[in-house]
Formats: sequence, C-alpha cells, structure tokens
Amino acid sequence: MHPALIAIAVIAIIVLVIVRRFRGEPVDAKDLAVPPLILVAISIKDLWGFNHWTAANIAFLAVSITVGVGFGMLRGASTVLFEKGGTLHQRYTVKTLVVWALSLAASAGLHFGAQAIGAEEAVRPITLSIGLSLLGEAITCGWRGLQSGIPFSNRDAEQAGSDSSALTGLVDRVRQR
Repeated sequence: MHPALIAIAVIAIIVLVIVRRFRGEPVDAKDLAVPPLILVAISIKDLWGFNHWTAANIAFLAVSITVGVGFGMLRGASTVLFEKGGTLHQRYTVKTLVVWALSLAASAGLHFGAQAIGAEEAVRPITLSIGLSLLGEAITCGWRGLQSGIPFSNRDAEQAGSDSSALTGLVDRVRQR
C-alpha cells in the first residue's frame, strides 16, 4: 500500500478514536489489548528479517520504543475513568489532547532525528510507534481500571444480550485469592 494512503488511514483512525473517547465510551479489555498487540506484532514481523543492525538503527529503535510507550502511558494517565451503567467508561480530557499533540511532535522529532543519525526506514515502521503508544495507554488504563474495582465492559456479550464479562470474572477470581 502506498505510504500516503497508510498515513491518511492512520490519521483518520486516530481522529475517530479521539472523537469517540472525548464523548466517553466503555472500557472493553479486548478493545484495549487487541489493536496495540496486532500493530506491534505486524511491526515485529516486519523487523524480523531485518539484518542491518547498526548503532543508529538500534539507538533509534530503543528511543522510539521508550517514547511511544511513555507517551501512551501519559495519555492513559490523563484519561478520566468513571462508572456508567455498572461498567467502566473512559473519557479523554484536555490534558489527553495536549499529550496527543506532544506525542505527535515527539514523533516528528524522532523522524527527523532518525534521518540525522542515519537510522534506516526499515526500523521506523509507523505501525510500531502507534502500536507502542496504544500499548502504553492500554497498560495504564487497564491497570487503573482494575484498581478501580469497576467491571470492564464486554461489548461482545452486551451485543449478544449477555451481561457477563470474562475479564470481570477473571478479575473477581484473582481478587478472591
């Protein structure tokens, strides 16, 4: 796929996620975990065959991993978690928007920094930076959600007419031990 089309698709998805989360939406464990894991897995697959590991490539990858997960965790910490209808919901705040803006600026800085130090394009997949950022957010929101004691939403069960949640059941069993 053409890089410009990938960029447009990524921007559209980010805007959609931001709009949905500013309105407030249920926190579903599957929605938190699956997208970042898929994006990170795609990136690992892409990097798997790469065999030109220079100091610049390793340094860039290490910094981008740290920055991606770090900004994601900051974003997750800036999200408001609340109970609605008996399940955990989340809402982005102005602080979250500021973190998004700072993370996009940091990504741009990393892009130019990578070029300056000679890091190759192969170690800079956009799927990795987005996946790591979403992973950091999922870790923070997921942890905060578990600590709140409010059951996570289970959209699949709700759509099927059931109000049971596999994650909630697992969390309850862990808490009982």
